[in-house]
Amino acid sequence: MNRKVLLVDDDVNLLESFRRQLHKKAELVTAEGPKAGIEAAARQGPFAVVISDYNMPVMNGVDMLRVIRHGSPDTVRVLLTGHADLEIAIQAVNESNIFRLLTKPCPPEIMDKVLADAFRHFDLVTAERELLEQTLRGSVSVLCDLISLVKPEVFGRVSRILPYLRGISRRLDDPRPWETETAAMLSVVGLITLPDSLIHKVEKGKPLTEAEQQQFLGHPAFGARLVGRIPRMDRVAEILAYQEKHYEGGGMPPDTTAGEAIPLGARILKAVLDFDILLANGMTKAEALIKLERRKGVYDPRTLAALNEVVGEHARYAMQKVHLHSLVPGMVLAEDLVGQRGSETLMLLAKGRELNATVIEFILDNSRTIRISQPVAVLLPVAAG
Repeated sequence: MNRKVLLVDDDVNLLESFRRQLHKKAELVTAEGPKAGIEAAARQGPFAVVISDYNMPVMNGVDMLRVIRHGSPDTVRVLLTGHADLEIAIQAVNESNIFRLLTKPCPPEIMDKVLADAFRHFDLVTAERELLEQTLRGSVSVLCDLISLVKPEVFGRVSRILPYLRGISRRLDDPRPWETETAAMLSVVGLITLPDSLIHKVEKGKPLTEAEQQQFLGHPAFGARLVGRIPRMDRVAEILAYQEKHYEGGGMPPDTTAGEAIPLGARILKAVLDFDILLANGMTKAEALIKLERRKGVYDPRTLAALNEVVGEHARYAMQKVHLHSLVPGMVLAEDLVGQRGSETLMLLAKGRELNATVIEFILDNSRTIRISQPVAVLLPVAAG
């Protein structure tokens, strides 16, 4: 359990007093002033609780706690203030969702109780978030597994783009990487309604008629509406809605949103989806990257720079050929997995699909009734250095 507490004040004597009082009740870190407090939160966090004085030079305690909250939203924030600042501080607390407001000097028994309450609140908040994320993650995983088995050619693009998307997300310090990845996994939901012939033309980079173009550009909004009905998935739905939006403001949806106002997840998704289509159209990775760079105003420049780095990193993969019973989670299909049933050829999984336990079980179950050529070509990451 996280019992780390950050104490911030510009009064060194007060910090030492709190340290003597609380050192047996928590893992304490002290910071002299708001700048040191923000740095400590970034480098030594996450903290369960941050206790800060209100009246400090350069930046007051409320503004500092607001900065810390941006990077660590689960951290419980407690504010200390003198009587002269009380009215201002109360107004600030009401606007900034601070857990408790204490006046100085604060009796030890009051501080002890507030700290215990803050720990309980932190435990409840983190437990609820973890349960929600695990529940949603499990539900999304089941849905995606079903899509990948029913429409392997559609879901194949998700498996191919995820490694790039994860790498870009890390490099850009994505504050909500889970939501970005979830949006990527659900980005094909809207494609399910499109004719297979249209999906094939898009995947192969073939020109579309005006009617087909409008039909295709409608899929993000459709997927966003479906996902938006799921509780707590509003930000994921927003990413889906903007996955075809251009960085300079063009594309879909046809609104004035542009640049950094476009959700970061959508900017990443737009780049990796278009990159994948170019690869499927026969371009090398280097050629595809150059093509994206030449489309001025379409992509976030930082996203393209990160994609360049990730592509170089992903070159460190080795291909192996293994038999079906040697497949393990984490392997990536290096070629389409097809089966033969009589004279009928069946597409089971698309190239680029990352394998998990459910997918491997699906392959093995089908191998009992469908002839699958073995060995299977898969990709495995090569350990650095």
